[in-house]
Amino acid sequence: MRYDEFRDQLEAALQRNSLHFHGLQRVETIELANTVRHWKVCAHGAAPPSTEPFHVSAEIGFAWSPFDAARSYAREEDLLTELIGRKKRLPRTERRWTRVDLWLHARLPYGSTTAMPEPQLFGAWTASILEKIHGAFLEVEEKEGRIVAVLGAHEDVDVLAHCQPDGVVSLKGLAISGFRIVHLPRVWDDPDRRKAEKDPHAELDRLARTFKATLDEWTKSVSELATWIRYSPPVAGAKPVEPWFEDLREDDDNDGGPETIN
Repeated sequence: MRYDEFRDQLEAALQRNSLHFHGLQRVETIELANTVRHWKVCAHGAAPPSTEPFHVSAEIGFAWSPFDAARSYAREEDLLTELIGRKKRLPRTERRWTRVDLWLHARLPYGSTTAMPEPQLFGAWTASILEKIHGAFLEVEEKEGRIVAVLGAHEDVDVLAHCQPDGVVSLKGLAISGFRIVHLPRVWDDPDRRKAEKDPHAELDRLARTFKATLDEWTKSVSELATWIRYSPPVAGAKPVEPWFEDLREDDDNDGGPETIN
């Protein structure tokens, strides 16, 4: 499987599972130093009004190295011969795989902040969302009771904060990220080995369902946090926000200046 084939199958799986792309635009880049290709899209669902004032979004992406490209164009036996020379019996190779990342965001409108939640509430909320995402992302491969491969994992919740000149820290946004490993078929000259290598269609569908369920859980959790923020009492000593622009009444427009025609 080559880069464009994997990209197209992944996009189709995401769309089948109701993960829509923002403006149907993908971002693809190539690092000039090592020719690693990067693919990323911004996905979003129908976030309910209960998430306001937060804007919920998600990003999905993966990287494709030059070695991935080589193994997708050359047969496995030929690639081994190029790397280690001709031998009567070629060594075994590991299955091909690529890592697909998911980033979840919840941001307040530009320039807006809110009071940092109390540690007891924030701690309970963080533990709850981590527990939900942990079950969806964590996957390991074990042999003889030992972990030999990590096929999925996630980070802790990241907090985007703003520190005012008086030292008061306020909340601007939240984020969490995780990844899942997808196995890819190797290109074999041996027809029996070619038949044994599975197409990742089913695995990509499972990945898309996991990402969709995780985004839904994230949206629900952000709604709970947004509800607390909307109905929590103001911090002691907080000042009301002043309007950016003064309201002008119609009878105040007669200032002797030139008339404006709209």
